[in-house]
Amino acid sequence: MLEIVKKFPEQVEEAMKMDIEFSVKGIKSIAVAGMGGSAISADIIKHFSKLPFFVIRDYKIPSFLNEYTLFIAISYSGNTEETLTCYKKAKRICKTFAITSGGKLSEMEENKLLIPKNMQPRAAIAYLLFPLAKFLAKNNLLYNIDLEETLYILKSNKEQMQYAAEKIANSIEGIPLIYGYGVMASIAKRWRQQLNENAKMTAFDFSLPECNHNELEAWERNGKDFTCIFLRNKDEDEKIKKRFEFMKEVYGKVIEVFSIGKNDFAKAIYLLHIGDLVSVYKAAIDGVEAEPVDLIAKLKKFLTQHSRSSS
Repeated sequence: MLEIVKKFPEQVEEAMKMDIEFSVKGIKSIAVAGMGGSAISADIIKHFSKLPFFVIRDYKIPSFLNEYTLFIAISYSGNTEETLTCYKKAKRICKTFAITSGGKLSEMEENKLLIPKNMQPRAAIAYLLFPLAKFLAKNNLLYNIDLEETLYILKSNKEQMQYAAEKIANSIEGIPLIYGYGVMASIAKRWRQQLNENAKMTAFDFSLPECNHNELEAWERNGKDFTCIFLRNKDEDEKIKKRFEFMKEVYGKVIEVFSIGKNDFAKAIYLLHIGDLVSVYKAAIDGVEAEPVDLIAKLKKFLTQHSRSSS
């Protein structure tokens, strides 16, 4: 898994060459259905959307979707149960598109982007994110995102990111708690997901300023069993900066990871890649095999058997 994750910059370069040809004329909102690694791209993009943008992780679709909604189903395998259920409902109402490597979704949807097969969905983020970002930006549906700067930062800082990630992984003690503001809150979620799946460890993510209205009080008790990771921008809002500074004084062990670059999208992807690297380095440090997701596979098998027995 480590070698695959290290190739992220090259995957991004390849993914940016992919084109989506699809009309968005008349679209007034965007909804993306996906789960896990297939949904995180939508979490990131929504921060830059000019239109109302909804991420759906469920079997149900919101009642307000209509014929002016662009509904994008993202499922790496093409067989994700929740996403397929939402897609079938949205197909009757919305303008639909799919991003997948195959499966049932590919068979059902004519408008689609087929991406490379035989990857773990969480390791296919470049293909799930960049063609969609490029397409939406080309159609003037996103605020300023600089894909070229993003690629430049990833390619020119490869060794630096690997060194930083390995250092962070070696510094994590106990349960990691990851914090971010704005788009960095979505990157914090990605860090948590990757630590869950790759390092097989408990981790949690929190968003500022919301967590300061509840989670903060938890630190009245002993916080020795946690490592707090702050995902930060050097030019972040002064109010957010003050909150992080207060949290540094109150919380236990704190690791701050600062983004680089000028564009907010580029900054976010820089920290996303570091987080992915941290998760596989942490797996190696703890002697854990990162790639298998045995419990997730067992759950899917259990649900399939239960569905058959019920029918």
